[in-house]
This record gives sequence, structure tokens and C-alpha cells, in this order.
Amino acid sequence: MAAHEIVVLGGSYGGLATAHDLIKKYIPSVTKVTGQKYHITMISLSTHFHFPVAVPRAVVDPSLVPIAKLEIPISEKIGFTEEQFTFVHAEVTSFDTTSRTVYYTLLDDQYSKGAGESIHYDSLFIALGSHTKHPAFKLKGSHLEAIREMENLNKEINAANSIIIAGGGPVAVETAGELGSKYGTTKSVTVLTNGPRLLHNVNPDIGTNAKYYLDKMGIHVSLNANVTSVTKLENGQTRVQFGQDQSADVDLYIDATGVIPNNEPIPKELLTDRGFLEVDAYQRATKAGALVYGLGDIVGGWAQIAELVFIKGVVFGNWAYEVSGGKVGKEVEWATPKHSMMLVPVGTKKAVATAFGWRFPSFFGWLLKGRDYMIGKAAATVSSGV
Repeated sequence: MAAHEIVVLGGSYGGLATAHDLIKKYIPSVTKVTGQKYHITMISLSTHFHFPVAVPRAVVDPSLVPIAKLEIPISEKIGFTEEQFTFVHAEVTSFDTTSRTVYYTLLDDQYSKGAGESIHYDSLFIALGSHTKHPAFKLKGSHLEAIREMENLNKEINAANSIIIAGGGPVAVETAGELGSKYGTTKSVTVLTNGPRLLHNVNPDIGTNAKYYLDKMGIHVSLNANVTSVTKLENGQTRVQFGQDQSADVDLYIDATGVIPNNEPIPKELLTDRGFLEVDAYQRATKAGALVYGLGDIVGGWAQIAELVFIKGVVFGNWAYEVSGGKVGKEVEWATPKHSMMLVPVGTKKAVATAFGWRFPSFFGWLLKGRDYMIGKAAATVSSGV
């Protein structure tokens, strides 16, 4: 009997969670009742898992978090047998939901394109993720390019006397905090957010506290300051226009606003108006047919890792129920948590943290993340999953 082929698109958090959880937890249970063998093929644009969590510290001060430590080789570290798992380094070009076929172009170690290939899937997990507007924080391609972008941003930061960071989310706050910790007031650093407060997705006092910590370090935070245009000047500076006809010329502009879905291979009819994969309450991409699921950023934006930890059990449990014909587990709808979870270091000594509607002390956030940006979890994510 041929193995049931599970194809996973993407080698970041969602893809790695799929491989580890299915192989370790769900496939054994399903095999017991179906007698079917299962095999996973992961297709990833990068040979390495990129650990975006620690980028804000790495680009500001690589002596604290070395940039190279953010890139972990997947096939070398994942630890599965050939019978269980195959890693394919390739660019997914498209997939056909009628023939249930994924098409891709092979890549070599230097990311040069090779032959075109295809694979039939019985189950499909779409975990293509997203990328940030500034490629240093979250790149969708080569790990070699990711390293170059981070190193380039570090050089630009070192050379700049004036910096504007656009954005009010964790990446903007964390990057500003790292700049404040390292440089104090020797560099002019401004954060522009288009909202009334920082970190607007959580309880208001979290953003208020983050602003307080940044203010204490000499970082200027401008609220309700939407960036309207960014122009590169002949003298090498960048002119940023924002708010009510305000502008500033700075040495470095860092765009830390939002994410862009890596949706190029996905048929347009499977996407939402915003360009993300459309899924139902069970996290199925129902328009793509049976046994097709979405997971991670591609479903709706840059999700917190904590959310992935909670949602993955729903996704994989529903897959087990569907593939076993209802013999394993039960169908469960995903309910978005009432309260967001967020852990944001603000420099090397402070942090803001919230979970389940509760605000946690700064020391708690520093201990969990701010101390070393969880760099020890980079390799563990590949070898053990999320």
C-alpha cells in the first residue's frame, strides 16, 4: 500500500510544527485505526529556518546575539528518517487543487534554480508565512540573503546619527528599545505609529508602559503619526513625511509596519481580499478540496508564536479526524482568544508582557525573552518543533 503523502509548504514555524506534531503525535494514532502509512514532504524556499524573534537585538548589537545564530539548517537538524520525512529545497510555483499536485523549481545550495518538479499530495498544509517590509526582520527567501540584510542594517545603524522607525508593534518597539539601550541619546531615534498608542492589540496600559520605557531612554515616540511618503534624497538621507504635514530628514528609515503574505503560488480563488489564505473555522482551505489546511502567518498576518502553540492542536486534531473518517478525535472550531498574548522586551533591562488579560511585571518579560531573545530556542524549534 502506497503511503499517504502529506505535503507541507513552508519551512518556518507553521511548517516545522506540522512535521513534528504529525509525526510524533497524530500519525501514530491515525495509523492504528487506518493501517495506512504516512509520509511528509516539506518544500521550503530556504535551506534554513530563520529565527525572527531575535532580529531586533541582532541587528542593533550582534555581540549580544550573533546574526549567524538566527539561521538553522533544517534537513541537518530536524532528525526524522527518510521513511518519515523528506526535505525539498525548492521554490513552489503553483499547485492544482483538481489534480492535487504541487509544482516547484529545485534550488541548489547557492539558490540557483534547477529543474522543475511536481508532487502529488493526499493532504496539504499551507504554511508559506509572510515577510516584512524591511527584509532584515523577516525575509521570504534565501537564508544567505537574510544574513546579508541583517548585516547591512547593522552597518546602517552604526553609521546613522538619526533614525526613524515606522510602526507601533513589537518589532518597532523592540528595535527602538535595543537602540536606546546601546546608544542612549547619542543617536536621535524616533518611533512613528499611526495609532493612539503603541502595541494597540493588547490592553492599553501595555503600550503606555512601553512608551514610558522608551521615553526614559531618550527615544521619541510620536502617536497618531501616519507616514505618508518616504523619499531618498541626493545627500543620502531619507525624507519622511508624516502626521499633519510634518517631515524629517534622517540618516536611516526603518519600516516596521505590518507583513506581506507569501501568497504567490496560491491560486487567487483561495485568497481573501487582503491576500491571505482563506480558511474556515476548522482552519480548512475548503475551496481547495479535502484535507487542505492553513497554518501560521499565511492565514492572517504575523501571528504571535503563542497563538500558533494553541491553534496547532486544533488544526492537526481536525486533520486526524478527517483523514481517519471520524475514528480519531473530534472536529473542533478555532476560537480566537479573547485576550492577546504579547511579550515585548524594551531594551536590555525592561519588558512589557500580557497574557489572558493579565499584565505581568517587567522582570518576568525580561526573564522569558528580554534576557537573550530566546536565542536558545532557534535550534530547538527545528529539532523539536514549536
